Amino acid sequence: MTQIKRQPNLAKEIFNDLFRHKLVLLFILVNVISALFIVQFAHMNRLAFIEQDRLLQQRDELDIQWRHNLIEQRTLAEHSRIEAIVGEKLGLYRPRLADEVVVSVL
Repeated sequence: MTQIKRQPNLAKEIFNDLFRHKLVLLFILVNVISALFIVQFAHMNRLAFIEQDRLLQQRDELDIQWRHNLIEQRTLAEHSRIEAIVGEKLGLYRPRLADEVVVSVL
């Protein structure tokens, strides 16, 4: 009489083995969760670094613009330029010595 060899159900054997070794299963699960958190934090770190770099570039651009504005302000506020504009548009001029009148209060 030949005996028929029955093949075990592989999925059932795997689940039975996993439930027998619950501590190993817990360690595997913790390891996978830890790996996912590491990947998430690395991604967040890269995004923060990119944002920091963008903000530093924006700061540098604003600093350059501020310096240009200071130069422009100094140029526009020069006495010779203001004196020329006042003479042209308002007809004002510096008083000459002959135009000065001295007033004394007794």
